[in-house]
Amino acid sequence: MKEPQLLQTKAYDYLINLIKKGELETDKIYSLNQLAREAGFSKTPFRDAVLRLEQERYIDILPSRGFTLHKMSKEDIIETYQMRNAIEIYCSKQLALHLDTPRGQEYFNKLSTKIELQKEIRNTTHSEEDFGRKDYEFHRSIVQYVDNESMLEIYRRFMYRIFWLTVTSFSQKGRMDETINEHISLLNMIQAQDLTALEKLIMHHLDVPQKITLSLI
Repeated sequence: MKEPQLLQTKAYDYLINLIKKGELETDKIYSLNQLAREAGFSKTPFRDAVLRLEQERYIDILPSRGFTLHKMSKEDIIETYQMRNAIEIYCSKQLALHLDTPRGQEYFNKLSTKIELQKEIRNTTHSEEDFGRKDYEFHRSIVQYVDNESMLEIYRRFMYRIFWLTVTSFSQKGRMDETINEHISLLNMIQAQDLTALEKLIMHHLDVPQKITLSLI
């Protein structure tokens, strides 16, 4: 990788990490030059990283002022769940069809572990953010199973939206319990290789948080 591209990638990874950790505040305007100085990056690679993040709709650039975290619109929410349905239904079916392989068993066990971690959070801290992170990891594991880097990259690009949309839905009373039960049912259908029921459940599972989120904007 050429030096300018390497610096841009490092700047991009630095900013993505801030976003993932929740260290950038909503509604706050951030100075590109100030952040670049604080992080030890020169202006050009940092600016290019910011432009990439704007294209991926993580942030919104305010000319001559800086940037803010991107606020979800109705269109963003609908687009995100359309993407999730298309990818996750395909990947879940592939896992079900190849469950008897070593890789299939490996990922089935990973999903089971994520459910147990969600149960622990529900029974202890009840943290919506921690629960949401495990929910994201659960669904990402389904996508990772297929081992299609292009598909996974699309999913990663929507990570910020996926995470915060699910966290928002967990603010509704009882949604954590419903999510755990739906995850368990999803694994049961994968195990039974019931592809029709599996598709219907995923559509329902993703439709509920979409409706909750749309009702809040």
